[in-house]
Amino acid sequence: MRRDQLVAYVVPAPNTTFDRDGAQAALGAVLPAYMVPSQFVVLDEMPLGSSGKVDRKALPDPVFEARGFRAPTTPVEEVVAGVFADVLGVDRVGLDDDFFALGGNSLIATQVVARLGSELGTVVPVRVLFEAPGVAALAARVEQSEAQGRTPLVAQERPERVPLSLAQQRMWFLNRFDTDSSVNNIPVAVRLTGVLDLGALQAAVQDLLARHEVLRTVYPEIDGQPYQLILPVAEAAPDIDVESATEDDLLQKVTAVVSRGFDATTEIPLRARLFELSERDHVLVFVVHHISADGWSISPLTRDVMTAYMSRAAGEAPGWAPLPVQYADFAIWQRDVLGTRTMPRACSRRRPTSGNVPSPGFRTS
Repeated sequence: MRRDQLVAYVVPAPNTTFDRDGAQAALGAVLPAYMVPSQFVVLDEMPLGSSGKVDRKALPDPVFEARGFRAPTTPVEEVVAGVFADVLGVDRVGLDDDFFALGGNSLIATQVVARLGSELGTVVPVRVLFEAPGVAALAARVEQSEAQGRTPLVAQERPERVPLSLAQQRMWFLNRFDTDSSVNNIPVAVRLTGVLDLGALQAAVQDLLARHEVLRTVYPEIDGQPYQLILPVAEAAPDIDVESATEDDLLQKVTAVVSRGFDATTEIPLRARLFELSERDHVLVFVVHHISADGWSISPLTRDVMTAYMSRAAGEAPGWAPLPVQYADFAIWQRDVLGTRTMPRACSRRRPTSGNVPSPGFRTS
């Protein structure tokens, strides 16, 4: 999708160095956010045509630098990012992304605030989006506008069929189209050196699934409506397949594992494979589907597995405290707070809190 972005071409004064951040900050202090260039191109001189005017065709194309992605961390941030992504047709939107830098304009802005107002049960003036076009800033402004009547996120009473969160429902819908696709797979590979206790590693994976319900959840459907089915650990825990590998074919074998899709209706969203290069050299590969995790999840997933492995290798269970809420609790809470198209929220002024989040290390929305 083509995204319109505002680019400024700059010719610095002699013997000076152009300060991009300073220029952007100075312009931001006197101009609306949508009028501040998202990219600056520094030139030695402006290309001029025969008439003395700037030759636009001779201007070099800008090079847009990719920035590190930071995932939304609160429910309101997730809603804002999701609305930006849907309205602008962007694959993913992070905390640092700006509505106008992503290609938004004043016409689309009205769609965004209408969607936000509908999903959050509040009124979001268009001017707020122009004043705070970033995901984090806009989410903070929306929360500040109605700070009362918040419903805290706590462990919920589980219905017979636990609903999917809004983000999960989108992932589930995409998965129904192509279960062979690996586009929403999130992989991690860990090199293990030394004597390996395979039994302790298998037990550690079971500990991981016991700690995080979302990793042992499948998403079947009844009458076209998906729901969360949380499996018992004993039924869900995958056997860690051990496969011999060499340095030459390791990449090919790891790629084959991470490139295989998931069927979210029947398979838990976690896959594990252990490649043995020698008795003291192994590579452990995990693949998680995006319906239950995001990029930020990989660090705590790896940490929890290694913590549990060290405990199990010492003949003990991991001593971590139980999580206060699980992802299923969040999904129930989100549906109650935000409502759905068929079941509007019970009170339009009930709003999500930015306090506790479910299953640290895994999707929070």
